[in-house]
Amino acid sequence: MLDRLRKLWIERPAVVAAAVIAPIAFVVTLLFLFLVVGGGESAQPEQEAAVLEAQPAQQGQQEEPAHQASVVVSGVATDDPSQQEQSEQDASQGSDSQQQAESPTAEEDGTQASQGEKPEPGQQAGSEVEDEVSQPHSPQVISGMSVVPLSAVLKDELDEQALKHGTDGSEGGILPIDNGVVVSSLPEHRTKWELIIPSAGLKSAVVRVGRTPRGAMGSPDNPYVIGWLESSAAPGEPGNTLLAGHRDFEDIAGNIGTGVCWELVNTEPGDQMIVRDNERDIYYVYAVTEAVTLDPRNRESARYLWDTDEPVITLITCTGSFNADTNRYSHRFVVVGELAAVASPDA
Repeated sequence: MLDRLRKLWIERPAVVAAAVIAPIAFVVTLLFLFLVVGGGESAQPEQEAAVLEAQPAQQGQQEEPAHQASVVVSGVATDDPSQQEQSEQDASQGSDSQQQAESPTAEEDGTQASQGEKPEPGQQAGSEVEDEVSQPHSPQVISGMSVVPLSAVLKDELDEQALKHGTDGSEGGILPIDNGVVVSSLPEHRTKWELIIPSAGLKSAVVRVGRTPRGAMGSPDNPYVIGWLESSAAPGEPGNTLLAGHRDFEDIAGNIGTGVCWELVNTEPGDQMIVRDNERDIYYVYAVTEAVTLDPRNRESARYLWDTDEPVITLITCTGSFNADTNRYSHRFVVVGELAAVASPDA
């Protein structure tokens, strides 16, 4: 056997060398692969778990690569069961951390900054206030008109101290109930309204009045207040709001004085008549369109008592010559106004 090997070595040394070296190289290669591959697999779970734990702190991380890394870790098998269990725990912790980083809490939702920064204290409340400011409230609408400040619609500055004609009606019924005067000073006759006419120096409570036994519009039993015919339109509503007041009077005690409409004849077209609603705290501002003297015996004068489609106000008082025998004036002075604005008190 040895002689044949020697002869073969002499004749073909390369073949003999290859036959000897090949097995050795194969064994060495197996050992090298076992050491290198086995060490790489054992280190891979710890490296990938460390990467997952670091991912929540990284900004701009995409969801898909993170989930792929989780799948790879869960599928890795090692020879050491304890090492595999530790790798799975690390992967689970990394997945939970990633999920927390991807899903903001309810408190942070909608308020967290785009770079993950916490909002400044009061930032959310401040943004809500800015939203309210940026969205103006719709104006209040009454009688089909937007409510505006009173000073914005007054012709002249309103000086209520200069309004000397009229009271709140606390004097009660001081006029005799005849000659067109009707009872109007009982509690049920009170209203929430007050009439103001700067051109006539008038500021007076408004009370309810009915009709006389003959069917005519009655006048109040207090000469210092304005009577509102309760069957006519209320102030601010569509229709003709009929009002009446005394120019002067003689009370049940025989005292003579000036009434609430003493200076109404000074009112002209373009002036203003204002009804203050004390319950709603608003003003109905009427622009005077007519101020005329009428003969009540003329049938054409009755048109001022007719109802209307638009909200108007008509105030009637006495004027002309006075007949002591009949205790009547010869004419009537009528002021008509159209609703021009609805206003709120100035702040």
